[in-house]
Order: sequence, then structure tokens, then C-alpha cells
Amino acid sequence: MIGAAAIRKALEARQEEIIEQIAHVVNIDSPTFPSKGTNAVSSHFAGKYRALGADVEMIPGTHETGDHLLVTFLGKREIGPHIFLIGHCDTVFPEGTAAQRPFTIKDDIACGPGVADMKGCLVVCQFAMEALLAEGFEEFGKISILYDTDEERGNPSSRELIERIGKDAAAALIIESGRANGSIVSSRKGSCYGKLLVSGVSAHAGVDPERGRSAVHELAHKMVTIQNLEQKGGTINITGLSGGDRPHIVADKASCHIEVRADRQTTLDSMTDELLRIVSKSHIEGTHSEFKKISGRPAMEFNHGTEKLLSIAAVIARDAGVELKHGPTGGGSDGNYLSPLGVAVLDGLGPVGGNLHTDEEYMELDSIAPRGALLGGLIESLSVK
Repeated sequence: MIGAAAIRKALEARQEEIIEQIAHVVNIDSPTFPSKGTNAVSSHFAGKYRALGADVEMIPGTHETGDHLLVTFLGKREIGPHIFLIGHCDTVFPEGTAAQRPFTIKDDIACGPGVADMKGCLVVCQFAMEALLAEGFEEFGKISILYDTDEERGNPSSRELIERIGKDAAAALIIESGRANGSIVSSRKGSCYGKLLVSGVSAHAGVDPERGRSAVHELAHKMVTIQNLEQKGGTINITGLSGGDRPHIVADKASCHIEVRADRQTTLDSMTDELLRIVSKSHIEGTHSEFKKISGRPAMEFNHGTEKLLSIAAVIARDAGVELKHGPTGGGSDGNYLSPLGVAVLDGLGPVGGNLHTDEEYMELDSIAPRGALLGGLIESLSVK
């Protein structure tokens, strides 16, 4: 066994090189749409992994999303566990952001669009694999690494890919950044997101309002009722309200966006079913409502598989010099799709960062080597089980 301590030492020796590469990819604008930037990022890593001797495949997304990078390493073990690592190349920041606030370092803190979520993590994963291979790591079965390009928009073209590649994995390691307190992620809420559309009947609000059926009034009633579903144990967020155009006309159209989140799949399913029941019934006779689901992720629940991975990670963390902490988070990731398939998942294994999706997003540079060592140690340990 190479061990996490040796991997950490190798990464510490290449810290400046790692930071230079992080700066390079952070300074490439890569919003989910358009796909020019995400393709540039995935192509960058394709070259890096190809140089390591991996089988590299660029898998087309949709006409809007970029090409997903699938990297496959085959070891000397004909029969060995399949370990699956996942990250994403897209960020939430629009084109032009990198020019406005490029990669910077101050007091060992790196800033820039997507530095923690998750370009720094993609780079550290690559260097962890380099460190393993340089130390003669070859007694493994199969290691798959997927860098997708649409995670920030709910994986419209990569979900099927994640599920297909990962369904037979012995473990999935999600290289999202560690939480601001250093914790890795052991569970994530599931979600259902869609648009509620209400149709009513227009009429003159002054002359004959009784002829109208207000879609706004109906929507307001439904929003209050749906918000109360939080009593079931999840959360409801309602945004994007719209209804009517002119003050003297009873609104015949109204809409809003609704997102449901819950940490248990049964709770999420129950709340979603109740939402649909509320939508199907009209408070104001003559109105009609419809909920159009746009996206969603199943819950990544803490389970026995998670517990086993955490016990393995605890041993490796000591060798890497990392204080192992874990906890839940409300946000979703690529890992949400694998947990329902029975795959053991650990998430948040990248360097430590915070203020994600904001102008103050940051990554702690002194976490690069220890967190990379934890990730590399997990890859090695799980590959020989």
C-alpha cells in the first residue's frame, strides 16, 4: 500500500503546480450554457488524463450542454472493485465573470468563479491519481472518473450517464468541495422543482368583475396551502411569481416556481404527491391549475454503505493528517442519483471551500494536500478491497 501520508507528501511537493492549474481552469468561464466554456474545461482535463495512460472518451451532451469527460483506468486485477469518481465542469457564473474577478490568492485563500465548486476539486482529483500512479499503483480493477458539464442545471444530459456507469460501482466518491468547517458530506436532500401554472377567466375589474375568475387569487390560495406542506418534514421554496398584466383586468393567467426538498425519499415523495393533490383541486370554481415538473434529484440518504465508507475514511484520514468530520447538506450533487441504486456514496471529498455560488467563493489552499491525500487514500484502499 502506498498510503495517504506518501500521497500527501507528493502533493505538497507539487503545490505550486497544482495552484497554477487551478488558476488556469478558474479563468475559463464555464457556465452550463452556452457549452463553449465547459467544453474547454473538459478538453483540458481530457489531455491531462490521456497523458496518464487512461482511456479517455468525450460523450456528447444535448445540443445545449457540453461534452462529458469519461476517464477509465484499468489495473492489473482482472476481477476487482469498480470505483467511480464524479465532478462537474460547469459553474453558476455567466460569461465575462472570470475577466471581472479572475483567480486571486490572499493569505493562503484562493478566490475566483468556481474555485471551490468545483474547479479546484477537479484539479486535485487529477493530481491525486497522478501521485498514485507515480508510486506504482496498479493492483486495482477499474477506476472511472466522470467530469460532467451540466450538474448546476440538474444534470439534464448526464443523469442517465451517471446511473449507467455507476450502477455496478463498489463505491462512488463525489469530489465536491469539503464544507467550510472541513466536513465531508454523508447525506444530501432530494428535490423536486417545477412550475405551477394557473388559468382563470378575464373580465373588466370595474364593470363586471363577477364574470372573472382570478388566476392570481387561485394561485395565492394554493401557495399558502403548499407552503404548509413543510409540516411534513421537508422544505418548500416558492419563487418567480407572475400574474396578470393590467390593474383593471381580472388576471386569467398566473404562475410561480416551486421547489420541494427533503432528506428522506419517502418524505419527498409524500410532499410531492400532496402538492399534486392540492394543484388538482380548484379553490375558485372555473380556474384550472397544472404543475409541470422541470427537474429534481432523489435523496442521498445516510445508510449502512455510508457508514462502512466512513469507517474506512477514518483510518485514511489519520494517515493523511485530516480531522474527519461529516454531516448532511441541503444541496444536491451528482451523488444523489447513485444512492437510490444501492451504491455507497461519500461526497464533499475535495479541498475545503465556502461561500459557494457567490462573488465571495473561496478555497483554502492549505487543504489541497491533506484532502487530496484523503481522496487518493480512499481510491487505493477501496480498489484493493
